[in-house]
Amino acid sequence: MDHQRPYLCPGCQGNRSRFELIFHFVQEVQKDPATGQVLYAADELLPLSRGDRPAMDVRCCVCQFTGHEGLFIKAARRNAPPALQRPS
Repeated sequence: MDHQRPYLCPGCQGNRSRFELIFHFVQEVQKDPATGQVLYAADELLPLSRGDRPAMDVRCCVCQFTGHEGLFIKAARRNAPPALQRPS
């Protein structure tokens, strides 16, 4: 996870500051095949992973585009804002 790296929404191409981080968890359940009633539910939620990293998506709070974090980081790299000029 690269929460310290700049993001840019690849959808709207304008949002650089307002995002939601979405973490994915799994819970094992067993259901009655006829009624759908839950017969067993594990007490703990386990983080879902993608390879060696936890599964996490990012959602733009402006346009609601949702995708994996790498898309937002790559968009920010490709479209870096102009450097701020310091007064002389």
